[in-house]
Amino acid sequence: MRQPVNGWRHQDTALRQDAAYRSLIDQMRVGQPRQDLLVAAEAVRRTRLPDPLILEVGCGSGYYSEILSHLLGRQVRYVGLDLSQVMTRLALDRYPDRPFVIGDATSLPFADSSFDIVLNGVSLMHTLRYEAAISESRRITRAWCIFHTVPVLHRRATAILRKEAYGEATSEIIFNEVELHHCLRRAGLIVRHALDSIPYDLNAVLGEPTVTKSYICEVTD
Repeated sequence: MRQPVNGWRHQDTALRQDAAYRSLIDQMRVGQPRQDLLVAAEAVRRTRLPDPLILEVGCGSGYYSEILSHLLGRQVRYVGLDLSQVMTRLALDRYPDRPFVIGDATSLPFADSSFDIVLNGVSLMHTLRYEAAISESRRITRAWCIFHTVPVLHRRATAILRKEAYGEATSEIIFNEVELHHCLRRAGLIVRHALDSIPYDLNAVLGEPTVTKSYICEVTD
């Protein structure tokens, strides 16, 4: 297995990502939310749970706690988790009334069935042990897992790329969609909805068009 690239743990990465989402939140507040923000809120709506307890895995600086509350029109019950200590500190500074913890998506520090929804917030694509991350999300949910803005392709096998994100080197996974569905089923999840998220076409790199989707998965066993 290729070793992960840990650019997400750097201070500058956290600050740049936070600044990017600050701008998106400002646009959202004036009625112009970006497509992926709308999709995250719609994914939560599709579960039809009236007041779910949500864990976001890979929460960064916690911006989705604000985004979901704004777009759903109510204060969501939310816990954020991130592998990066820098990101977690920034989240606590931004949202001191919210709980944030440091933790690994492949070994979550929670008991079985602790949450109603586990939202993997655009981090599955950066988790090389993604099957373990999917299994752990399934383990700690009572009902639903949402894998948000996952890049997928159809013909070639799942590909692992190295790229720069917010100025630092990172690993990025582009999933074969059929393979991803098999992983989800093995973990005891079934895709109930798949929503198109933000455009992301890597045809120039992979020789095949790619898109991103958000998968709303229900526990099956």
